[in-house]
Amino acid sequence: MIQRFDTPASTLLLGCLFSPLLMADDTTLELKQQIVTAPSVESTTVADMAHYGSKVDIITREQIERAGPSADVTRALQMFVPGLYVAPKNGPFDYGTYSLLGGRNDDTLILLDGVRLNNRLYGGLYLDTLPANAIERIEVLKGGQSLLFGTQAISGVINIVTRSPLTRTASGEVNLGLDTFGGTTGDSRVEKIFSNGFGDLGLLAYVSHNVSEGYEPFRTSDTQNVTQKKRAYEVTTFGGKAIQSFGDDARLELFYQYADANLDFARPVDDHKTTNDRVQQIATATFEQNINERLSYFLKGHVNDWDTRYTRVNNTEGGGTQVINHNDYWGFTDWGVQAEAKAVLPGDHILIIGSDNQWFKGQDDVLIIDNEKAEAHALYTQLRPQIDALPNWHPSIGIRHEAMSGGDSATVGMLTSLYDLNDNWAVRGQYGTAYKLPNAEQLFVNEPGDELGNRDLKPEKSRNAELGIDYKGSVLERDLQASVTLFKRKIDDLITLDDIQWVNGQGQIEMRGFEVDANLALNDQWSLQADMTRNLTESRAGVTINDVPSFFARSRIGYESLDRLWGTGGAVRYVRDVISSRGVEYGHYSVVDADAYRYLDNAHQHRLSLLVENLFDRDYVTSRASNVDNLGRPFTTEVRYTYRF
Repeated sequence: MIQRFDTPASTLLLGCLFSPLLMADDTTLELKQQIVTAPSVESTTVADMAHYGSKVDIITREQIERAGPSADVTRALQMFVPGLYVAPKNGPFDYGTYSLLGGRNDDTLILLDGVRLNNRLYGGLYLDTLPANAIERIEVLKGGQSLLFGTQAISGVINIVTRSPLTRTASGEVNLGLDTFGGTTGDSRVEKIFSNGFGDLGLLAYVSHNVSEGYEPFRTSDTQNVTQKKRAYEVTTFGGKAIQSFGDDARLELFYQYADANLDFARPVDDHKTTNDRVQQIATATFEQNINERLSYFLKGHVNDWDTRYTRVNNTEGGGTQVINHNDYWGFTDWGVQAEAKAVLPGDHILIIGSDNQWFKGQDDVLIIDNEKAEAHALYTQLRPQIDALPNWHPSIGIRHEAMSGGDSATVGMLTSLYDLNDNWAVRGQYGTAYKLPNAEQLFVNEPGDELGNRDLKPEKSRNAELGIDYKGSVLERDLQASVTLFKRKIDDLITLDDIQWVNGQGQIEMRGFEVDANLALNDQWSLQADMTRNLTESRAGVTINDVPSFFARSRIGYESLDRLWGTGGAVRYVRDVISSRGVEYGHYSVVDADAYRYLDNAHQHRLSLLVENLFDRDYVTSRASNVDNLGRPFTTEVRYTYRF
């Protein structure tokens, strides 16, 4: 993850927070000062790229809290990110379908504090064990971003930023929640900043527990010979962060998170018991230093370890059971080291040079993969010139080269531009190439008659263009922020499954469309947000892209009391047609949610929160598997009590 140190060291403070202001000028994200001096340990890649022409959206801590007591990351993304289509498969803590700017499910790169969560062995997005209580904000950087982030950043990057210690007195919070499906949640957090001989030491620890019997994810008419009709889950997470500053110019951050999840894997036919019992551990260490006002660097190492025991027991026609899998192991370990330097050249031009090195290994007793090791190494550089003759123009240009064992290398370039027309209007754009390296499953899977790998797969490459205009000002004396983004993507060598073998598809896929979003303050108490996205796909030579909605939209109205002691809101999301991988159309639904909160004291220590999901109990389809509809969450009420100290 790229770090930025051009802000003077005395104002780069521990646990700095990005404000959720989506501005049209170069103040897209605003750093709020805290009490400990040192370089900011938070990544500022998102803020930087917003300054140079990329579209950025931020989910704040306040929004995350409104996502409900049982909220995972997927729920928060679904409720609040403009232009991001999210369809959780079977409710919280399950897999989901994602689409950003017309991208496929794994075209978006997911990061946790800058660490890649998309695994190189199996691809895909793994968010089903991440609770929301440990998250400070979620940063969404849209468009092709392979230059800075590598493979799978085809349509954008989502960076999940964990909380950092902020206060010198011991503080924290406790949350307790329940829902109408018998689900219970509990989480707590404590933090404090100490002083020692080196500088300041900030410590933070958190724990959470989420459990539910779940709901029935299939229609009764679609289930056959099934014992357990509900999809249950139990997720326990704990973690901590330590940040040691060394004077005003250097710091070391250590982070660790452990998640233990027992997750049902619902199946509509002959299912007696199917579970994923999982342990995931993530650890990072980051050291960063300002050598002087013009030169800085950081070093970052990480380990992401994922261990799953998969059990599948079928019901047989005679009333007995058949064990297909019994605690069969599948998992992986990713580890890597990233180094980056940033130099301010004469003329105030900024030069970024970095190296990103990652290693992967895995084991799968469920799916046979002949080679379960991989490594990838990348070098990248970006120049952000300062053009005195055009002070309102903020361009950047860069190149990246990455090679992966067992596959071809890829080289990409990227050009971005932001031009401030005046105090209210700005035009932005970016053009570049992006790539997706084949994963180990696609290269080496060996399931005869079912799925076969292809060692000759080439990287999937795309050309991406985004053009947008942003407005921040007022309409009829009401504050308004709005943006329009046009996007177009052409994909060559699409990696796809041709019957049973992974191949590079012939011809070219073209995805184009637009995204519109707006935020209007009706007055000091009422606000209105809305967004919509249109996706148009054109395929040649029979290659297709599936599970991307042709159109979806969202709107939310919110009310806050003048004293900010209570508030309420309602939201509706609409999804038009979606085509599954088997060519079956689904979608066509509208879902209404509502939420409210009330502080019980003026000090904002005690709070009650309410979330009502699917207010009108709409029966809607989030995805299709084996020609059976997976149903979205039915009418659900969740209540949470929060105590802050």
